[in-house]
Amino acid sequence: MTELGEKLKNARRTKGLSLDDLQQITKIQKRYLVAIEEGNYAVMPGKFYARAFIKQYAEAVDLNSQELFQEFENEVPATSQEAVVNEQITRAQQRRAPLAASQPGNDNPHTTHSVFGLVPKILIALFIVVIGFVIWYFAFYNAGGSGNEVNNTSTGDSTIKVDDGTKSDSDSKKDTTTKKEDTKKDTTTEKKDEPKKTEIKTETSGNATTYTVSNADKLSVTFTLSGGESWIQVTDDAGSSIFGGIIADGETKTFDLASSKSAKITVGNATPVTMKINDQAAELAKDSITQKLTINLAESTDTGTTSDSSDTSTSSDSSAE
Repeated sequence: MTELGEKLKNARRTKGLSLDDLQQITKIQKRYLVAIEEGNYAVMPGKFYARAFIKQYAEAVDLNSQELFQEFENEVPATSQEAVVNEQITRAQQRRAPLAASQPGNDNPHTTHSVFGLVPKILIALFIVVIGFVIWYFAFYNAGGSGNEVNNTSTGDSTIKVDDGTKSDSDSKKDTTTKKEDTKKDTTTEKKDEPKKTEIKTETSGNATTYTVSNADKLSVTFTLSGGESWIQVTDDAGSSIFGGIIADGETKTFDLASSKSAKITVGNATPVTMKINDQAAELAKDSITQKLTINLAESTDTGTTSDSSDTSTSSDSSAE
């Protein structure tokens, strides 16, 4: 057993925690916790995960992980993950540099030249729009003239009916009631046919993020890895483990949680991970590599019954008139 493992083990015992208790807190498999205490890092998925698991272990027993890494620098497995992240940031800055040079206010002759180069294209587009409007204008009026000629020809031998414009009171009330009922039916139908769009509310605190999903009756989570691999743990609302393992680079996995109203997820390496909830993108916190996620399904409300009852009562009042 190493000095680092001995220190972590003593801290765990001081807090009165067993390995099973620590597994429930950190969502790290028990065999990895034993390996950390024994200093057997060979069984870990990789050097990066060894450091990440040690960090979670230390935080769970109230130890400062940064001070721990500095004190036992020779024992903790070295990783190149930070160098990879810095390289990705440098590349992103280099890609943004040409865009910044083309912003307004930069005295760049190439920018001015590119703006003037767009003028001919804009003029051509306006010319095409004008030609299309002229064609539509003449086609519309020609069609209207032909229609008038047809109407005049067809009414040559027809019988002319004269309407004195008067209606009885009962007929007027019937027409008014019918129009109100038709309008209410159309409005009710439109309300019922409108699809409810799924909404996701996000709240982040440190490395913990909570997602509240509205206008949905089930949960599904999709992970897509690009640029690296990640260890992911998925647990349903009953505390049962749905998945716990590594998702490889370029792989996509979807977990159907139709019978659950909530889920808890631990992501070991969030840098290459893209997540979707019910096929809708959900952002991860950008400042934390290891993240703990909670997804809750909000209860849906249905106002259709109230609208139907109010429409029925209004129709009855109109009929009574």
